[in-house]
Amino acid sequence: MTVFKNVDAPERFSWPAGKSCAVVVSVLFDDGLDAIARAPDLRNRSKSFSVWEYGARRGVDRLLELFDELALRTSWFVPGLVAQKHADLVRRISSSHEIACRGLAFEDFGVLPAEEHKEILLRSRAIIEDIAGRPADGFRLPQGRWPRHFDQCLVEAGFKWSASLNGDDLPYLHRSSLVEIPVHIELEDRPYFQFNFTPPFPKGLGRIASYDGVLHNWITEFDAYRRYGLCYVLQVRPEMLGTPGRIFILQDLLHHILDHDDVWLTTGGDLAAWAAQRVSPAPADHPLEVFEAYRREEACDE
Repeated sequence: MTVFKNVDAPERFSWPAGKSCAVVVSVLFDDGLDAIARAPDLRNRSKSFSVWEYGARRGVDRLLELFDELALRTSWFVPGLVAQKHADLVRRISSSHEIACRGLAFEDFGVLPAEEHKEILLRSRAIIEDIAGRPADGFRLPQGRWPRHFDQCLVEAGFKWSASLNGDDLPYLHRSSLVEIPVHIELEDRPYFQFNFTPPFPKGLGRIASYDGVLHNWITEFDAYRRYGLCYVLQVRPEMLGTPGRIFILQDLLHHILDHDDVWLTTGGDLAAWAAQRVSPAPADHPLEVFEAYRREEACDE
């Protein structure tokens, strides 16, 4: 077996209590707003849209039952309108888990006027706090591009951390001191399981992935993250992993993770609070700063 040297990685993190790596299990509870954002006609196609409604009806309960069985705290990202629609469900989730924000109505902040950003963020955060009974300090970008200076806007709206960007596998700080917890699509369930046969949605997806294959991928990624001392952030959805068969993919993965006593299984908020005291702002050659430089040039060209 070839072992690759991690020569370009920053100095290995000193995770709490001598742990080898961090793991955050996050749940994206969008209740179909994500699907409608990509295919607005789904709202009027009851059969197809029922795939996404399944999450609130059955999937949330299965996830909560599994997490309770394993005594595991997780981070749930919920749009404000979904929290209002399923207030009792969100209160039940928040009794044991962290509730973070996912915008108000699954907006694309990248195309909205900058002056609207803070108002939407404040409204969505207030809704979550009112229903969950405590502040929502975390944020996950619903869709679209990360706007310029958006980290500063999040801080001004009261957020302390984000789990939205992809340019690293360790937490880092924006210039505003907002903590970023990087996420990656290979640790997300949607690419494997989002499917509607007729009409096809998303277009080009031919079949649902092998359950054994998905579990193998996620275990392989975890083993590598643990080897290199990184931050493993799983992203699951109630309508996709909360089915009778797929819940066992998550169960087997979590048992594999829990078999290792050198893993810090934590929430996004606890990870961010720890990282805020220990990590430095992203250096000039970090993907975040390279992207910001590109956006500045782009703005000048306009």
